[in-house]
Amino acid sequence: MAPVSPLYDGSRLLYIVTDKTGVPLDQVNFVTAQFSAILLGFILRAFLPHSAGKPVWRSLFCLIAGISLLYFMIGWSMWIVLLQVAVCYLLLRYLNTGYMQLVVFFFAMGFMLVMYVLRNMKYYDDLCYDATYPLMITTQKITTLAFSISDWKLHQKGVKMQEERLKWSVREIPGFLEYFAFTLSFQGILAGPFCHYNTFRAFIEGNNKERLQESKLAVEYMDDPSTVMRAVVSKIAAVFMWIFITAVVQPKFPDSKNVDPEFIAGHNMLTRLGYLYISLFFQRAKYYVSWILADAVYNASGLGYIGKDKDGKPLWTGMSNVFVWKIETATSLKVYLDNWNIMTSHWLRHVCYMRAPFLNTLLTFVLSALWHGLFIGYYVTFVSAAFFVQAGRKIRQNIRPLFQSSSAAKFVYEVITFLGTQLSLCFLVLSFVILHWEPTIRFHSSFYWCCHIIVGILVIVLPSKRPERDETKSQQPAKQEKQSQDSVKDQEEFPADGDFKLRKREVMSVQKS
Repeated sequence: MAPVSPLYDGSRLLYIVTDKTGVPLDQVNFVTAQFSAILLGFILRAFLPHSAGKPVWRSLFCLIAGISLLYFMIGWSMWIVLLQVAVCYLLLRYLNTGYMQLVVFFFAMGFMLVMYVLRNMKYYDDLCYDATYPLMITTQKITTLAFSISDWKLHQKGVKMQEERLKWSVREIPGFLEYFAFTLSFQGILAGPFCHYNTFRAFIEGNNKERLQESKLAVEYMDDPSTVMRAVVSKIAAVFMWIFITAVVQPKFPDSKNVDPEFIAGHNMLTRLGYLYISLFFQRAKYYVSWILADAVYNASGLGYIGKDKDGKPLWTGMSNVFVWKIETATSLKVYLDNWNIMTSHWLRHVCYMRAPFLNTLLTFVLSALWHGLFIGYYVTFVSAAFFVQAGRKIRQNIRPLFQSSSAAKFVYEVITFLGTQLSLCFLVLSFVILHWEPTIRFHSSFYWCCHIIVGILVIVLPSKRPERDETKSQQPAKQEKQSQDSVKDQEEFPADGDFKLRKREVMSVQKS
């Protein structure tokens, strides 16, 4: 009989599949739960459409379905998630202080970190699905909601803030049902991505359609089942492709081989770099499975529509957490970060980057590492990433202009930056995958820490060139560089569909093609 992790408390109903195939039970249950969530999404749209004017029933459906899936996945361990959500609601509701958002933030993060500690103390190397996975999602939702409530209170007092913060601000504390439906909704409770409370409330009440009308985008597809079906089916097809790669191809290229002493000693650097790239490409496949499937869940329930392109093709990318093609062809770390785990990047920006009083880039990456867990590999990756991002920014500012004189020069720059980006990502991501300190050090030492040394030299040698801004723009966070080409006007286009900048860029790129 196939073993089941002692850490896993979820349903044993499908153990026969694990016994016959060898696929871990938590993975079997996860895929089953997510496909069940897609079915639940279609049921919600069919029997409780927003046009029926029953927001209470829609909220109840989302809550009950979410708790049911949570119980199926982690059993009675779900009380851990419910406890965090309940305590944070009490803090939101009754903590009448200007520091409410910080108290909620530190409690939610601290609660999750304690669960990480308890897990690692008992099952250090066991990465099966447990309560910490949904805690990652509820932590994002709760902390974002707390800051959004605080932002509205500050706005009422005349405090100036970024338009993005004001747009997501929440005017009143949600009621009991609205809050728990938002935090535990079946669409995102198992794998995310998180969405803002305003997005969820607009979805429940049907106001997301009205907001699309305000943005002058097509809404005739909003209630067209065939359009939703096409979006969901296309994403399910992609999921099956990546499942095949994960199950059949990826095991042939284990990432652990990159740190194997015999492999390091027996192969030259070029061969090892090639294997590093291939093994990490296949490692990404499991994330593509999870996020594309989660995207399909949102779409099935009616969330994620952002309009149409110039040819009338509906775009269901409002809740997309990854754009695979842009990831695999990224020519800068910025492009990669803009298209990988998109809504987590938006959460980090909302709760940390725009609010940190100093070292906002470094603090944001440290928060990202804490959110992921306590393995040392996370911290090696994200602390290094802060400096890699800085180096990439300086390259764009200082070196890119030298290659803009002709099409040939631009092409050369694109090729060089593509290779440099993919190589840098390989060196960054390996520690995230390996997790542990000793093999990480062994790997980087075998390459003489060349990538980190080059990045350090670039950060020190290349000057910083900030684009000139007027007094109003100077209040915006430094990350809003000139190259990002997002303005406040652009950000207002899609107030109910995730990260403004990314959604605007997605539609614009389609319209220009």
